[in-house]
Amino acid sequence: MRKLFLKIYSILAWTTLTLTSIVITPFFLLVWVLTFWWDSRRIATHFMGTFWAWHYQSVILLWKLRLEGRERIPWKRAVVLVSNHRSVVDILALYKLRRPFKWTSKAENFRVPFVGMVLSLTNSIRIQRESSRSGRQFLTRAEEEMRKGSSILIFPEGTRTGRSQMRPFKEGAFLLAKKMECGIIPIVHTGSEKTFDKGSWVLKGKAVIRIRVLEEIGAEVVRRVEIRELMALVRKHMEEGIAQLETELAGD
Repeated sequence: MRKLFLKIYSILAWTTLTLTSIVITPFFLLVWVLTFWWDSRRIATHFMGTFWAWHYQSVILLWKLRLEGRERIPWKRAVVLVSNHRSVVDILALYKLRRPFKWTSKAENFRVPFVGMVLSLTNSIRIQRESSRSGRQFLTRAEEEMRKGSSILIFPEGTRTGRSQMRPFKEGAFLLAKKMECGIIPIVHTGSEKTFDKGSWVLKGKAVIRIRVLEEIGAEVVRRVEIRELMALVRKHMEEGIAQLETELAGD
């Protein structure tokens, strides 16, 4: 009975999300047309994306999102945001940060209906995984956006894990922070892996997604330590943050 309920609920949710995306699209485009010529950071379109994500979060009544530490993310000072990555739902969940930033996403996502439009209109940074020049292109584009004052959000694992233990980190986020001589703000979350099984469209049931913004690792530390030491330091903070979140959830 439970499996049947989840399938029916999933069909209704996906149908609603598809139809409302069609309705939201012209408004998204209108905001871009009215603002692209003066809003170089694409803040207006980013917050249209935030509204879109909030709407999706509201439709799925089985999901509960909790966020702590939003105030640690600056509005105008550019930093590198790094987050663990457990599910495709992480994108929707992290919009709850409600701060202007740029996504980094694999090129395939730019071809997904509606999602690709959102990524393009918000000046998100495309990563060509198969290209030998992708690392250099990523850094160039990320630097351009950071010089405008935009923070960059990166999943340093490079792909979803679906489990508590993080994959090895890639260097991109840390090379960017050192080159821009800016701070790094780690973000940890848990619970999104309980929303869907990988490759499935059927909701798994109730899920509590908790997101916590950790203390910034300042620019002076980023400048001083070597890249491998910086990666290890950030990973240590994130592992401790994830462990604390999961301990708290187990006690609820």
